[in-house]
Amino acid sequence: MRDVSGKEVTTVEGLEKNGWHPVQKAWMHINVPQCGYCQAGQIMQAVALLNSKKNPSDQEIDEAMSGNICRCGTYQRIRAAIKAAAGEMA
Repeated sequence: MRDVSGKEVTTVEGLEKNGWHPVQKAWMHINVPQCGYCQAGQIMQAVALLNSKKNPSDQEIDEAMSGNICRCGTYQRIRAAIKAAAGEMA
């Protein structure tokens, strides 16, 4: 808790009031979730990536997302959604 004490923290629910952040829209459009277990973490990591790198390469996406495990293996759809969101955010 002390790591975030006094800092602003955004959760997946706080990205956009209506749930239509470009990453959330891309996730729905590409139908990324299978079981949904990891999706909040995947989405937040994707947003952090796109906030720091506007047009990441496949390798940059893979490196940034490597700490998030998807037990359903939807990594190709995750990468596609990040690229789609990057295009919308450009």
